[in-house]
Amino acid sequence: MEDKRIKNLFNNMDQELRFTKEDRNEVFQQINKMENNHTQKKSLISKQFSVLTASLLAVGLCILLFIPSIYHDNFNNENNGNNTSGVVSQEDDYFTTLFTVKDENNRIPINLLLTYNKEKKLMKVLSLPRDTYAPIVGNDGTTSYDKLTHAYAYGSKGAESVRTTVSKLFDITIDYYAFMDLKTFSLMIDSVNGIEYDLKEDIQVRAISQVAFEFKKGPNRLNGEEVVALMMDAAVGRSLDEEDQVNLISAVINKTKNEIPQTQLKEFTTKIEANISVDHLLKNVEINSIKSLSLSDGMISDSIDGKYYIMFEKDFLNSVSEELTTFN
Repeated sequence: MEDKRIKNLFNNMDQELRFTKEDRNEVFQQINKMENNHTQKKSLISKQFSVLTASLLAVGLCILLFIPSIYHDNFNNENNGNNTSGVVSQEDDYFTTLFTVKDENNRIPINLLLTYNKEKKLMKVLSLPRDTYAPIVGNDGTTSYDKLTHAYAYGSKGAESVRTTVSKLFDITIDYYAFMDLKTFSLMIDSVNGIEYDLKEDIQVRAISQVAFEFKKGPNRLNGEEVVALMMDAAVGRSLDEEDQVNLISAVINKTKNEIPQTQLKEFTTKIEANISVDHLLKNVEINSIKSLSLSDGMISDSIDGKYYIMFEKDFLNSVSEELTTFN
């Protein structure tokens, strides 16, 4: 039976701070141990954020997503001959990229699905919750459903399995992928003395190496795992939202782009697993604006065999896919 106390807490997220620290820790421990939660639905939010200068965010975002392409000897170029081969025709109106951070246990807490339209110079960003109920192709070739966070570890081909899983989930071709492990991401953030981020209120969010992180209202200096934890929270819209997601991405981009020496950046790229070969994109891609999409309207939280999942109806996912790939 669902813990009514937990349900009440999450149905009243705006009143979270009225509970004691012990109450909140108990909630997050229940999530990590039981992962059994409530049904949550929110309004679909699709916000467009103008870029102050196209070159700053556009080049920065390309550097972050396409870091392996800066040095040809630092990435794996894979081509399996099917429609997810990573090769994009010059005639295509848009391309798709999956950027992922994975932890030491090969779980993937962060999945960003991006589409870019060349003519409109518009990029769309969608963050996928780690607990998404998703189809994973195993070592025996059969498909079973589990959390998206396990797609790398449980899949038969690691990064390629994650790409296949997300592709099946949204019925969308994913051209490029780039996987950065959490340790490398943390070292990169530490090398620039952390990321400064201003929070509008005191919040507590789910963490990775521990139960939860607590943050105070106002300026915070974040390490790598704290950045990932905030992005995880923004993906499900609990304390943060998609605007915070874009702002966090921009903060990471600007810091790493402006402060990491090229020699050190090259060292970080050796740790990235990717199928990207897009030097021409670094020279030609220009982004006038970014639209951040949200999955919160279609989230249906449920428990299967005592495990917590976030599920989506197929019609809803189809509508999201259409929004991702339509550039009117």
